[in-house]
Amino acid sequence: MHQRNYLPAVLLSLFFCIPVNELQALSYRVLFLGNSYTAVNNLPAMVRDVALSAGDTVIFDSYAPGGYQLMDHTLDATSRGKIMSGGWHYVVIQGQSQEPITLSSQFANGVLTLYNLIKQYNPCAVPVSYMTWGRKNGDAANCAAFPVMCTYQGMDTTLRDRYLNLTTSINGETAPVSVVWNYLRQNHPGIELYQPDESHPSAAGSYAAACCFYTMLFKKDPARITFNPGIDATTAAIIRNAVRVMVFDRLQSWDFKRAPISRFDYRIGQGINEVIFTPLNHGVRQTYLWDFGDGTTSDLFNPTHSYLTDGTYTVSLTTMNCDLQGPHTSFTDTVIQFCSHTPTIYTTRPWLCHYDTLWTQAADAYQWFANGVRLPETNRYLADYSRYGITGFSVMATLNGCSELSTLYTTTAESSGYYFDALGDPCEGDTVAFAVLHMNGFLSGSENILWFKNGAPLPLMTGEDTLLITTSGSYECRVSNPNAVCPFDTTSLLLEFDCGGTGIAEKAGGRALSWALSPNPASEIIRISFSAYPADEWIQVYSAVGRLELSMAVSATAMDINIADLPGGLYYVRMKNNTVPALKFMKL
Repeated sequence: MHQRNYLPAVLLSLFFCIPVNELQALSYRVLFLGNSYTAVNNLPAMVRDVALSAGDTVIFDSYAPGGYQLMDHTLDATSRGKIMSGGWHYVVIQGQSQEPITLSSQFANGVLTLYNLIKQYNPCAVPVSYMTWGRKNGDAANCAAFPVMCTYQGMDTTLRDRYLNLTTSINGETAPVSVVWNYLRQNHPGIELYQPDESHPSAAGSYAAACCFYTMLFKKDPARITFNPGIDATTAAIIRNAVRVMVFDRLQSWDFKRAPISRFDYRIGQGINEVIFTPLNHGVRQTYLWDFGDGTTSDLFNPTHSYLTDGTYTVSLTTMNCDLQGPHTSFTDTVIQFCSHTPTIYTTRPWLCHYDTLWTQAADAYQWFANGVRLPETNRYLADYSRYGITGFSVMATLNGCSELSTLYTTTAESSGYYFDALGDPCEGDTVAFAVLHMNGFLSGSENILWFKNGAPLPLMTGEDTLLITTSGSYECRVSNPNAVCPFDTTSLLLEFDCGGTGIAEKAGGRALSWALSPNPASEIIRISFSAYPADEWIQVYSAVGRLELSMAVSATAMDINIADLPGGLYYVRMKNNTVPALKFMKL
């Protein structure tokens, strides 16, 4: 017995954004966690002095040992103690100057670990990332291993992207010091932002950072600032104007705080009256409180709940997060009902074939789904189910006005075991032997094998398990076995043979493109590696019966593909836009 959802969800989302009064004096407690980029010129004290000159107050503490990475702060008792002391409005976090590029995974883990600790002891504190800059002429020491670091522009742009991505992931704010420095380098190259080491900030560089922090923390125009750390007045005015143009005039571009979202979805579990709830939070950091409508609650992200009796229940989700304006709350509820009937999905035989029909018990009305997506099918049966996928079907049946959703039908079709291969190297000598093979290593002799060229039958090749191709064209082979459990299924594969004089593969970077697959056999993940990056290319995974199971764009020279949901058997991996020979693997 399972559930239905007839009543529309009611969504109430409250998110308050209180504008800052430019004339109102504000006071914030700020914790700075960083390294020498924070310590040099005593940036936290400079931020305090800048704020004080504009009529506002910064009460700060800092911890910035030289060379510290974010993970160092997560393990350091002093850093943790300062966070755990509580009462902070803002916590500024700054990674080591090369860390976001050279140790990107560690950088991400450090950000998330610090975020969780900050929110545990300072629920309404806003985490602020200190977006640092590229070195004046790039980082020669890391250029070979990380080419983006060979130049200032490459290093600066990459650092900026890494900080923006991580700030987005924690719904925080960023002080875009890198952006201000870049503006000054382009428009006022005479202002020296670096010390002689071409890495650490000069007094002017730290002043630009301090003005940037003041503008982001207080959301006020840096023109209010009168403090000068000893640089000439003209330079100080230029820096303040740069911060106004790049930060104050674009405050929303650097603020990634998100209002809570309480929308959720649910699906049937395998147990009786079991429901699996999934929030649709779209990357929002928030807490969860579920009320299942039967007197029980949960604070888990995606809980599973089983109802003891049939009936109608109102399930609600309340989400909350917090910032300087206080807590923000979102609320959604929906009605679910459990009927006395429980639809199931079955076939007319103990096994499933690719062109079978799926059935359910007789009811007044039906609605079919494929992996939770509503289908146009509203009959008792789902004819030719394979047009929608290979598994993961469910049906909602309505009887006497009560609708119930079945459990997922996860049976996969029987594999014929047949597959096709090009023997030798296609196009070598402009010939290819195209053969029918079987997973057990031999054919039974009862197969019906038909060959076609450009859609026309090749009657002289009927029954042959190998076709020698010598001329260009579109060749197709179809195999069926009247003695198999699924005799009406047909294994089919199309081969486009048009090699001409180009060789096996298109040229990429002046050399033939090649690729490799590992491990083989595999159960969950396969890795595809390319000798060169094939731009605008797609990877396609076909089953042994020629069905396209997976398709994805190439995004790197080495990609991991999740095959855990594929049924066991033989599979082919092809490139959509390249004639490089296909790879094959066995899914365990």
